Amino acid sequence: MSDIKSIKRVVVKIGTSSLFAGDAPNTKMINHLAEDISELQSRGKEIILVSSGAIGFGREKLFLTDSKLSLEMQQATAAIGQNLLIHAYEKAFSSRHKIIAQLLLTHQNFANKNALQSLKNTAEKLIELNTVPIINENDPISAEELDVDGYFSDNDELAALCAIHFKAELLIILTNVSGIFTENPDSSADAKIINDVAQLEKFRNFTEEKSALGSGGVKSKVIAAKKALANDVQVIVCKAGKNVIKNIFRGKIPGSYFKPE
Repeated sequence: MSDIKSIKRVVVKIGTSSLFAGDAPNTKMINHLAEDISELQSRGKEIILVSSGAIGFGREKLFLTDSKLSLEMQQATAAIGQNLLIHAYEKAFSSRHKIIAQLLLTHQNFANKNALQSLKNTAEKLIELNTVPIINENDPISAEELDVDGYFSDNDELAALCAIHFKAELLIILTNVSGIFTENPDSSADAKIINDVAQLEKFRNFTEEKSALGSGGVKSKVIAAKKALANDVQVIVCKAGKNVIKNIFRGKIPGSYFKPE
């Protein structure tokens, strides 16, 4: 098992809740991401970014405040917001002389053998070109993924699949909480952070609490972590913030850190 500092290929996933400050896009967070990823790439790391946020950006553009949107409205806001999301990343990375690339995926890209091989070839070429691949679910055409339960659950499962199939050694899930806890830390003083795989396997304290903008939650992160760990990918679930990714590679690991057994 690789030491965290020596890991080369990483999938970083950031959720919608971390990309917004209230109802407005959090440009500071996007710049923190761009700063960390650019510096790590300059040190030889290979970073693939899985980013939610398209629907959130679309909602903000259309001044939508309803917590629930119809399937068609989710698809429409995603179509509007994806351009705005990638533009925000383009602005942040180009100021650091980095080229980004956009990949929009559905579960069919992983279910079909030929499609998956094509995707893997493209990802490898983008990494070889020293770009920053930015991956999101193709919400405007993914009706089944946006339906009641959500196939990719705010991209947590998508990030795990990318880590597995793109041969990453580490999956970092950036969220708006400090890790995976035994109980909700906002409502229980007895909540303790989970760092042990055996504890994670026994974890059943699923809550349906989600952010106002995101579609994930602790359940989707536990499922994604288990999937990655079963395929020998290390997993960190932690709070998004300034220098958090750089600090991980300095040995300052926050949140929940799981190693395959």
